[in-house]
Amino acid sequence: MSELLKNKKFLWIAAGVVVVLALLIGSLTKNANASDSASAETAQVVSLTLTETVDSTGSLEAEPFANLNWKTSGTVAEVNVQPGDFVKAGDILLTLDPTSTSSSIVSAQADLITAQQNLDDLLNSGTDLAQAAIDLKDAREDYDDAVNYLKYLQTDTRVPQTKYLAKLVKQGNGWAYDYDTETFRGPAPEDWIIEAENDLALKKAKYEDAQREYDRLLAGETSQDVIAAQAKVDAAQATVNTMSIIAPFDGQVLSVDQVNGDVVSSGELSVNIANLENLYVDAQVDESDIAKVQVGNQVTAESDALPGVTFTGEVMSINPVGEVISGLVKYAVRIDLDKPEDGIFLPLGSTMNLVIQIGGETATLAVPITAIQNDSNGEFVWTLRGNETVRVDVVGGEIIGEMVAVTGDLNEGDVVTTARESSFEAPNPFGGNQ
Repeated sequence: MSELLKNKKFLWIAAGVVVVLALLIGSLTKNANASDSASAETAQVVSLTLTETVDSTGSLEAEPFANLNWKTSGTVAEVNVQPGDFVKAGDILLTLDPTSTSSSIVSAQADLITAQQNLDDLLNSGTDLAQAAIDLKDAREDYDDAVNYLKYLQTDTRVPQTKYLAKLVKQGNGWAYDYDTETFRGPAPEDWIIEAENDLALKKAKYEDAQREYDRLLAGETSQDVIAAQAKVDAAQATVNTMSIIAPFDGQVLSVDQVNGDVVSSGELSVNIANLENLYVDAQVDESDIAKVQVGNQVTAESDALPGVTFTGEVMSINPVGEVISGLVKYAVRIDLDKPEDGIFLPLGSTMNLVIQIGGETATLAVPITAIQNDSNGEFVWTLRGNETVRVDVVGGEIIGEMVAVTGDLNEGDVVTTARESSFEAPNPFGGNQ
């Protein structure tokens, strides 16, 4: 084929492309204008109530939480729990076969029996000292309980309480009192705190008396023998305990990694346990927002792992010392969550999206997003007033769903149009402006 024919063929193809594009551009422009006219709609200006908030994220945690690891190697002989079980502090969750462990542990079992017998013999020979030790232990526990109870009343703002209400009701020919009860949570009453303080003072006096009596008896001839015997028992017990996974606190078993017959190594994870009634989130708040956040602010939260499930809580503490994270200054904010409904799956470690309420409710006007237009003079809407369409300049604010908060010369109930002024420009397939 000659060069001339090739050029002519190219010219015909180029001319055809131009014609097709011109027809396409005309068609698009015509359709756009028709669409603008056909899609004209109206909507009313509405009033919305907004609450000033600060958004943040963190991970869902429980307190206390523990990863329980094996302290020695061996073969699993007993598995006493499964995920979901509730356990008490001191419960034995898993145990190794003693014959599969080291000889030192087997020896410790025998040593424990001997040491405990020696201690019992010493205590039985000194009945008064043994009783004094028991009394001191009981007094100490009573005193610690009283300290913790007073601290609970003084610091917890959700103490369970019951209110009794009495009213006179007609009964036959006379009247009688009818009693109702109402349960609620709130700060402890002052008289409860005073009573707890008095009880603590009494428990402290009893504890000090028991300590003096124990010290007096301990100074006897066998006191050092008892101490030494108890130390041997404690040492042997600690070695024997390495064969078992023991619950360190009351809680719920989250996972169990072994079954009977599994061979494990020292340091290997065995059980995850947590108290799921005490949930919290450690959030990071930007320095631009931290001054607005206060202890006691209410919080709503959702987990990425649980769409549609909402948690509630409040800000419990704010670390005043910032930390640079990815070049930004952040402040750690702890948020304690309210106890969720029973049966809800709680994915610890999942991302929690937090909304911290930092201000009261305020009313604002809002229009559909599609009603907002923009030109060189700024944002505006077209408002129907009488038989005229009037331009009203506005300033857009927060977006709520398909609405946007606005300020301007508008009133609730005003009618605005969502039809836009026809300004459609067909795309230029050759680039640049047409």
